[in-house]
Amino acid sequence: MTASARMLDDADVLFAVWDGQPARGYGGTADVAVEARRREVPVRVFWPDGARRD
Repeated sequence: MTASARMLDDADVLFAVWDGQPARGYGGTADVAVEARRREVPVRVFWPDGARRD
């Protein structure tokens, strides 16, 4: 999560391949998306048709 937070310091937008589900562990995609939104960094979510989470 520390590396993701540092990346967000310089981000204009976050592109996330994410199913919208909670993170399975601290620092997962959900945590990064929440942090980006808290910082008012726009989040664009992509989840391909037919994709599934194991």
